[in-house]
Amino acid sequence: MTMDFEAELLAVSTERATRRAAIKKYPALSVVISTARPSDLSNILRQLELQTMKKFELLLGIHKFKMSPTHKSAITRLQKRGISVITQDFSPAHTLGSVLTTMAQRSSGEYLAKMDDDDIYGPEHLRDLMDTAITTGAEVVGKAMNYIYLEAIDLTVRRMGPTGIASVNQWDDWVCGGTILVKSSSARAAGWFGEGKSAVDHFLLSGVKNNGGKIYRTFGLGYIYKRSIATQTYITNYSKYLRGTSGQKVGIWSHEEFGNVG
Repeated sequence: MTMDFEAELLAVSTERATRRAAIKKYPALSVVISTARPSDLSNILRQLELQTMKKFELLLGIHKFKMSPTHKSAITRLQKRGISVITQDFSPAHTLGSVLTTMAQRSSGEYLAKMDDDDIYGPEHLRDLMDTAITTGAEVVGKAMNYIYLEAIDLTVRRMGPTGIASVNQWDDWVCGGTILVKSSSARAAGWFGEGKSAVDHFLLSGVKNNGGKIYRTFGLGYIYKRSIATQTYITNYSKYLRGTSGQKVGIWSHEEFGNVG
């Protein structure tokens, strides 16, 4: 029987408490983001400000545009709370892979998280991933695809199941690309994110796996995978997301777990 939303909230709360009770100190974390749209940069900076992970290094690859004073003000706020921010501008000639790889090579953390500027992240996102990495010992951890916002029809679908990409707490070879957290040494050995225009997540995951690394997929609560109308690197087939849903809400699913209440 599929777990309902309230039961999921309780299960995740219990799981967080258990994992965090076993953690005395968090290793250094770096976060890498490639952004090509000013509005998406504003949104992801807002979500980063709300993260409960107290300290991390942020590496922003600014692709095809210049930051505005508003962006710079948001970065200043992050810096005031002790977060190191490194930015680098990239011309249109650079690929997504080259932007991410260049920025990842500049990172200094023991772990590296990749975030996508157009997805939705709750305040516990980074800490959830670090909890999972520390307690499992996996080379890569990430989240299940449990929540998907389909912009073209303004609908968020909830998908839960015992198998496939919606299944949680599984050793597998796949996690949502916007939630990848990897040991930096493993990412370096895999060639980071490659140099391609797309499939950068697959490049990293397959590289880590081919090197003998293990991949663990945790719960998807606190993350919404956003399928925008015309901004992704491949064509969207919405029907695959609408089949076998465990719940739907018009608009973006609103809850404190997603950091979008109030």
